[in-house]
Amino acid sequence: MSVVKPGLLAVEATRGVTLRGHQEEALAAIVRGLTLRPGQVAPNGLRVTVQMATGTGKSYVGAVAGQRLAPRGVVLVVVPTLNLLLQMMGSWREAGRAGEMHAVCSLMQKELPAGVLASTSGLIVGGWIAKAARGRRPLTLFATYASVGAVRDAYAYWAREKQELLPELDLMVCDEAHRSSGSVEKSWTVVHDQAQIPAARRCYMTATPRIWAPPTRMLKAREGAHQPLPEELAVSMDDVGVYGPHVFSLGLAESIEKSLLAPFEVVVLELRDPLADRDAAGRQPVPWGAGVGEAQDGSADEVPAEHLAAMQAGLLKVAAERGLKRTITFHNRTLEARYFSETLNQTVERLHFQNPEKYPEEIWAQWLSGEHSVDFREEVIGEFGQDEEDDGLSYRVISQCKIMGEGVDIPNADSILLMGRGSMVDIVQAVGRALRMKPGEGKMASLVVPVFLKPGEKPGDILESDSYGGLVKILTALRSHDTRMVEALAVPQKSGKRTTGRNAEAAFAPGEGGASGSGGTSGAGAFTLPVRFESDPGDDVLALFIASRVLTSETQLWREAIGHVRHWFKETGGLDVPYSALVGENQNFPLGKWLSDRRAENAAGELASWRVTQLDGFGMIWSVSDARFEAGLDWARVWAKDHAGSLAAPARASVGGYAIGTWLSELRAAAQVPAGESGALAAERRRALEEIDPWWCPAWPITWQRTYATARQWWLESDGRVDWAQLPAETVFEGEQLGRWVQAQCAGFPGLEEDQKDLLAAIGIEEDADLVAAKAAAEAKPTISRADRFQQGLAALATFVERERHPRVPRPHKEPLETMEAGPGGEEQVVVSHFALGTWLNNQKARRAKLSPGQLAQLAEHGVEWA
Repeated sequence: MSVVKPGLLAVEATRGVTLRGHQEEALAAIVRGLTLRPGQVAPNGLRVTVQMATGTGKSYVGAVAGQRLAPRGVVLVVVPTLNLLLQMMGSWREAGRAGEMHAVCSLMQKELPAGVLASTSGLIVGGWIAKAARGRRPLTLFATYASVGAVRDAYAYWAREKQELLPELDLMVCDEAHRSSGSVEKSWTVVHDQAQIPAARRCYMTATPRIWAPPTRMLKAREGAHQPLPEELAVSMDDVGVYGPHVFSLGLAESIEKSLLAPFEVVVLELRDPLADRDAAGRQPVPWGAGVGEAQDGSADEVPAEHLAAMQAGLLKVAAERGLKRTITFHNRTLEARYFSETLNQTVERLHFQNPEKYPEEIWAQWLSGEHSVDFREEVIGEFGQDEEDDGLSYRVISQCKIMGEGVDIPNADSILLMGRGSMVDIVQAVGRALRMKPGEGKMASLVVPVFLKPGEKPGDILESDSYGGLVKILTALRSHDTRMVEALAVPQKSGKRTTGRNAEAAFAPGEGGASGSGGTSGAGAFTLPVRFESDPGDDVLALFIASRVLTSETQLWREAIGHVRHWFKETGGLDVPYSALVGENQNFPLGKWLSDRRAENAAGELASWRVTQLDGFGMIWSVSDARFEAGLDWARVWAKDHAGSLAAPARASVGGYAIGTWLSELRAAAQVPAGESGALAAERRRALEEIDPWWCPAWPITWQRTYATARQWWLESDGRVDWAQLPAETVFEGEQLGRWVQAQCAGFPGLEEDQKDLLAAIGIEEDADLVAAKAAAEAKPTISRADRFQQGLAALATFVERERHPRVPRPHKEPLETMEAGPGGEEQVVVSHFALGTWLNNQKARRAKLSPGQLAQLAEHGVEWA
């Protein structure tokens, strides 16, 4: 059973951490979802799920969340691979995580960072946890899903052998959490079991909470039409009881729209099957023999030389035409990766001889497998990231076998070659490799998919041919990253729309406009995935292909949405749905946002007429401009619901991807404009906001109102039973320094506005005569200049050095210091104070660049080495 006291201690280490807007929103959602309210008990621990597209920094967000939620606690981080485990240690250190870090895995000591121990012994792991819990010192354990059973063993050993219970974990972070789904690997589901691994909080993080399996096709004999069987999920994290609510979601398409990831295209290599057409590709000599290797079972392992040579030629053609610089090719077998790499320059030479203006004379090519050492991999990846200026080679290709899975970051890659082989989990992760970019790079990534056509088949015959199975698997993998993006392809587009990779969606969607309508940024619309063929089959044919081969005959998302639309219409008699509305059994379907997307599609002429008619039947409201303010108002209600009815949001605050802070700031500015003048806030809009929060635009600083709202939330969740005078000064709640703020209000009560006094009195905060007097005395005390303060420090240092015979002052040390001050009768008297010498000396070192030569010389006279 987990009981957490309300409030969180502030952590100095996280103050310098810089997060991007979407990361801040994700962090706020995690902290809110994993913070117990006053008196609340969670027998099974608090749980939340966060979905963030690959490459948007979810692992780093998890690290910062761990530092916020458990700065002095025991945290377990679970990842799928040893490579990711090592990478995750660096992310947590970068996020400011202090204390010991240990690995619960099979890594050798020499493979770990300095100071990090490794063990899979339940006795040793339990000892780490017990020691940290006793001393209230931060401890971070890193385990793989395969080795996390050692943590379970630690709890079992302690209960069985020592007859005592190990303290529960303060937080468990499951990265790439789709791997913990029972349908993937049942033995890994121990991370969910509170009885075996007790944790006060669990945070599940993934890019792909659902991984789809391609629908099976069956042939209707009489009609000769392909009919899909019902879709099946290879992975699902929909169970709220196991994974908790989805508190934040950032899909692939939205990440591209926000320029967090590279826009990308799918390039289909339509190749002739070289086994059926010997002229389709030239077979290359095998570097190590006749093209036969040895499989793990000792049998012959044939290299498909003709197929690989054809793919090499096709890839080089795409690279030349699209200006690709760095490509990763994915292979299921090491022998195949090696052959592809070591014969690639032979194909380059042949193509260069045929067309020297189009193809280079030589390229950089290397291969990697799990058998290579970590140092060698890093060296190869480093060379892969070099430019033409470094070695004169304009194109680089890494051929790899199963080493670039979850968490492996190669941001310089602008393309990948995928053959659509292997498990859907592996393909889904491979797709993510080409989608990572640094902000501002502005690159276009390419997913190159080879297709081998049978004799008689023509390029573009995607409806009739069975040769496009690899493409189906790739598109299904993309659907696991973002259902909306792929299902949008099933809707025929206007000519030319799809080739740009963008459409005209969301010109009026929440997140754009000024004070009159919404917050956020305007600009490019929603990302539309380009799928390029050698012979364009046409948008209508592609839409039918997606619907019948990748999706079911009717998209699952549309069917689900229409079901919710029908229910809403039945309950309300219309379709006036707030943008923020979540519906469904688990309240996880964003009906308001889904309808907003359909409005944008209709405004751009991209929504099928029969779908327009279907929505019209439920009273669909198509005028987006009329709904702009209402959309912002809906998000304001969401914000107020989570913040004790207050709209005092920070300027950078966002909720559900909507920039609510900017929206409210612009409205407050408009509220200051006199009525009747240009830009003034309409009276009905002012009233609408006041219905949510009468103090949404106060006469005093909004920061005061925001902290007041936090204090009121504390008061409400404590059922009004709060002794404010006993609240510790270091208390932090919802990110606000609540304890210090309350003391400041009690001390400064006389100087507040009357309305502020009334608000404070309503929650029991009153004037404290002692604090008021102390504040007045402090304000009356003459201030000391920086120069005089420096001389005080020198005097204290001189006293210390004379007594101790050295200048090495401990950081906490305070030196007694005598000063002359005016007494009650006006006469000077000696006053002894304790000067924080250790802190002062440390501060001087930090700002030594600003000290004068004379001040440095004075410090040096007392033996201060750095001066």
